[in-house]
Amino acid sequence: MNYNHSNARRGKRLLDPSAGLSAPMPPMPQNPPMPQNPYMPVYNQQAPMNHDAMPEYGFNISGQAPPPYGFNQQVPSYPAPDNQGGEFVASSQFATQLLSQPVVTNMAVQYGNALVGTGKQHLEKYVPVTALKYYFAVNTDYVFGKLMLLFFPFTHKDWSVKYEQDVPLQPRYEKNAPDMYIPTMAFFTYVATAGLVLGMHERFTHEQLGILASSALAWGVIELLVHTVSLYVMNLQTSLTTLDLLAYCGYKYVGINAALLISLLFRKYGYYVMLLYFSISLAVFLMRSLKLRVISNSSYTASGNKRRLYFILFLAGIQPLLMWWLSYHLI
Repeated sequence: MNYNHSNARRGKRLLDPSAGLSAPMPPMPQNPPMPQNPYMPVYNQQAPMNHDAMPEYGFNISGQAPPPYGFNQQVPSYPAPDNQGGEFVASSQFATQLLSQPVVTNMAVQYGNALVGTGKQHLEKYVPVTALKYYFAVNTDYVFGKLMLLFFPFTHKDWSVKYEQDVPLQPRYEKNAPDMYIPTMAFFTYVATAGLVLGMHERFTHEQLGILASSALAWGVIELLVHTVSLYVMNLQTSLTTLDLLAYCGYKYVGINAALLISLLFRKYGYYVMLLYFSISLAVFLMRSLKLRVISNSSYTASGNKRRLYFILFLAGIQPLLMWWLSYHLI
């Protein structure tokens, strides 16, 4: 019985082929569900599919732009600028009130004076500031009178320097005193006049002025060293200082400027005539000025006076050579 019943059912399936064709098939879903892994959570199941753009791989897919890779940028919270302005104003008011106190002001003044005094002491070790003030204490009358004395020393009689309480008078009160104002201004005028002469001869360059100034300074330093060493080697005790020697040697730039300016009008002839005249006048000026500073009235030996005379002649005789050496190539 059981065998026949099973055969009947199996035979019915084979004899009725339209049963499978006529039966309606279930509709296929448009988006078939993906098989899920029970060990992995499903993220963003409700995210809409966008067929027009490439999908963004990752997590948290939303309409906003994804954050940049790296650190999570957060805007730090700073205090309001109004609060900073108030603190600055309060601090400035406190500083003003503190500085207005008499005690604080007196302490600041004393500290500043102490710093200035210390700076002056250190500067005096290397640069004689007090001595330089003496050599630059001049006025218009002194400058004019000293220039006339340099050009016309032949008629001048009194060459002594007057003293007041064992201190020589300042140049503004004593025409025979050496100064540094005229040599300094004459040196700068020499550089400017040299540039003018080179420009008139179409030989001016910017580098030429620097070369002229540096070479003139170098020759001045060499000359000063030679005179200082000569005094030491000859063992001559004089009242001349280093600044005195520098002042007397710097007067030659006055003659150099005069010769260069004359050369603009009369060429080489005027240059050599002016150079020769000022060389003679400067030699007379130096010999008469240095005689009282090197050869004093006190008694010396004959050899000592002779050495002092040689030194004066050497210092006065080398000035014309240096004047020519520093200016002949400019005309």
